[in-house]
Amino acid sequence: MASGIKVTDEVVTAYDEVKQKHKFKYVTFKVSNCDTKIIVEDKVKESTWEEFQASFPKDGARWSVYDFDYKNKEGQDRNKLILVKWCPDTIKIKAKMMHSSSSHALKKTCPGVVIQASDRDELNFDEVRDKILQTSQ
Repeated sequence: MASGIKVTDEVVTAYDEVKQKHKFKYVTFKVSNCDTKIIVEDKVKESTWEEFQASFPKDGARWSVYDFDYKNKEGQDRNKLILVKWCPDTIKIKAKMMHSSSSHALKKTCPGVVIQASDRDELNFDEVRDKILQTSQ
């Protein structure tokens, strides 16, 4: 199901600033107030994983592209872009449906390992790293 919500050029530019230029640690996106497009909500230059986890609102759906640093099984430093789909259970059904149906367009525009989360426990660093390691094999 397509929502008809467009990904703005600003989103594409922000994604590039994380991926290519490493200008930001993460960028957060949301659906605009008029429900017609996905826009940039925040750009953060420096952040710990814990600060990133805490940045998601309890009452709203978001997407975020995060420049994830980790060690592989051999102990080597690695880096991977992840796309976090944040959709808390507490938001209204209409907002959940809009977020879900808009995610496909964003995933095409902002590729990365997708992490779905509805609460902060699902953003456990070790579990996210394990998912990345599984997809990197």
